[in-house]
Amino acid sequence: MSKLGQRFRTIRDNYRIAKEHDPRLGWILLGLSALTLAVFIGIGAWTNNMITWVIIGVSTALLVAAIVFSRRAMRSAYRSIEGKPGAAVAVIQNMSRAGWSVTPAVAANKAQDLVHRAVGRPGVVLIGEGSSQGLGHLLTAEHKRTARFMAEVPITEITIGDGPDQVPIAKLDKHLRKMTKVLAPGEVNTVRKRLEALATMPVPMPKGPMPRSSRMPRGSKLR
Repeated sequence: MSKLGQRFRTIRDNYRIAKEHDPRLGWILLGLSALTLAVFIGIGAWTNNMITWVIIGVSTALLVAAIVFSRRAMRSAYRSIEGKPGAAVAVIQNMSRAGWSVTPAVAANKAQDLVHRAVGRPGVVLIGEGSSQGLGHLLTAEHKRTARFMAEVPITEITIGDGPDQVPIAKLDKHLRKMTKVLAPGEVNTVRKRLEALATMPVPMPKGPMPRSSRMPRGSKLR
């Protein structure tokens, strides 16, 4: 399959996913494109240079539609996984190009709270998902365990949620990208390999499948 055909299929699949949670998406994109093109047609009629301004208008209309589609598709994707176990994993798996990797469920408890471990240039980030009072203790225990092997590497704790000092799943991507980078790319690989070498005991997983990263729009970034 050609790259153009693959790109078209990716856009089509992302549009279908987004429309499930944003039924007005098609009309919004069509309206914005038509409005943008109408503005440039008006400029062309005013300057008596219709062809040039129509060409510019079509290009601009496509660009506007692409930007709006990217943002609304990402927002819809976050809504589709919000509240599901492993939602943070799906987000970080789509950040691999930014140098992030994630190990799902390095710790869990009977209440189905989870702690995932992400590694990137800001260091090690422990991400807690759950609602029970035991989540805080779970994060603290995993922090101490990780620090025994990574004393020289920054370890940050994040709890997913909408409460005080929590990070909503829709803002996790942006939150991680804004964190201070303290490790070089080569150091990130070293940290990742050391953590992978740690012997870990199996942990109980919550019922139901984890969200797949393929359900997130590909080639998009949250702005």
